[in-house]
Amino acid sequence: MKKIIVYGSETLSKMLFYDAIGNDNFVIACFTVDNNYLKGNELLGLPLVSFQEIHNLFPPDEYDMLALFNGYSRMRDREKMYLKAKSTGYKLRNYISTRADISPAIAMGDNNVIMGTTHIGFGGTMGNNNLIRQTVYLGHEFKLGNNNIITAGCNIGGHSEIKNNCYIGLGVTILNHIKIQEETLIGAGSVVIRDTEPYSKNVGNPSHIIGYHQDEGVRMTVRE
Repeated sequence: MKKIIVYGSETLSKMLFYDAIGNDNFVIACFTVDNNYLKGNELLGLPLVSFQEIHNLFPPDEYDMLALFNGYSRMRDREKMYLKAKSTGYKLRNYISTRADISPAIAMGDNNVIMGTTHIGFGGTMGNNNLIRQTVYLGHEFKLGNNNIITAGCNIGGHSEIKNNCYIGLGVTILNHIKIQEETLIGAGSVVIRDTEPYSKNVGNPSHIIGYHQDEGVRMTVRE
């Protein structure tokens, strides 16, 4: 199995590196960032190289790639960066932590990341470029679209549907059979008891709408 080039966020790259220690099916060869973000030539003891040079240094016939982007500052950029990575000719791999509890009966696309201590229920479907952080419970027969972020500690009931470009904040609870519409933002600690509206910002227990962001999509200022 090919070694992996990890492209994108330094914070998420470090998180992935430590989660993947000992995973023989996911061995990281190097890290890469766009040239204007390049600081130094090493990260965590591995090469750190310019994305503009990656094709020559680590060719796609020898390496696969995983693209990692936080996206909370501008969620719509997640899809742009995913497509940029995919256009290079590399196979985009999924990452499933060896410490994740995931049913084998899951259909998924590519470039998905499932971190450790998560539970992913049976019979679900998942698109491309989703990030599921630690200690998430995602119930059975779920539908997850593309480019979503589910942050740590969320509990999402069975038969739930999360469409595309949604951001689910820390510790959110979503009840069974709930539909999270396109580009929904759900604030940390919220409890969602009814379907959301597209492009809506939702907070509270029970959650309620505090605004919309159809023009610019989900955007936040978050300190790492």
